[in-house]
Amino acid sequence: MNRMTAPLCALFLLAAGAVAAPAYANMSVHPMRLAVHDARGGQIRVHSQSTRVQYVQLRVQRLLDPATPDEREVDVAPGALEGIAVTPGKFVLAGGGNRLVRVIPLAAVDEEAAYRVYFEGVRPPSEIGTGDEPEESSANIGVNLIWGALVHLIPAQPVADMRVDGNTLHNTGNVRLGVTEIQACDAQNQCTAHTIDHSVYPGVRFPLPFDTAGKKLTVTYRLSYASYEDRQHVLMP
Repeated sequence: MNRMTAPLCALFLLAAGAVAAPAYANMSVHPMRLAVHDARGGQIRVHSQSTRVQYVQLRVQRLLDPATPDEREVDVAPGALEGIAVTPGKFVLAGGGNRLVRVIPLAAVDEEAAYRVYFEGVRPPSEIGTGDEPEESSANIGVNLIWGALVHLIPAQPVADMRVDGNTLHNTGNVRLGVTEIQACDAQNQCTAHTIDHSVYPGVRFPLPFDTAGKKLTVTYRLSYASYEDRQHVLMP
C-alpha cells in the first residue's frame, strides 16, 4: 500500500574510477514487513544468494510522519532506550547460508510507530582478505543492494478507531489503518466504491477524494498486527 506497504530495496550503482568495487550483499530478506509488540520481539531471516562469504551490517531508522508528504527517516542511535534494537548488528553470512536477526522492542509505545531496518553488504575487515579481489583494473560497475525491512511497533492495547471530519478521515485510534477502499452510499442507497490504498497512522487526518456530506461510509482497512486481513467500519452521516 502506497510507499509504506511496498517492500523497499534501494539499488545503488557504485563506480570508482578505473577500479570498480565488486558486488556485495547478494542476499534476500524475509519478511520485508514485520509487526512486533512491546511484550515480545520478532525475527527477520537473511538468506545468502551467493557462494561467497558476505559481511552484512544493519542500521535502524525511525519514520517520522509516516505515509504523509512530510515523511522522513531519522537515525536511531545505538544504545538508545526507545524504539527497537536489532541483534546482531553485523555478521558474517556464509555462502548459501542464512542468518536469523532478532528485532527487540525496547520500550512500550502508546501509538503504533514505524521503523526501517536496513541490511547492507560491506567490505570485509581489512585484515581478512576474500582471496578473490580483482588483480588488475576493471571498468565494470559494482552493484550494492541495500534491503530495508519495515517494522511496526504495536502498543500493548491496540485500538482501531476512526471518524470523518468534513472530507477527511481522522484516525482516532492508536494503530495504523491500512485503508484499501471506502464505499459511499447516499440517502437513496446509491453507492460508489472509492479505491484509497493508503496508510493512515494514529492522529493523522487523511483528505478523501470525494464529498462525504450526508453519506454513509463503509471503510475497508487492514491492521499491521492482524495478518493484513480485510476489516470494515461503518461511519454514519
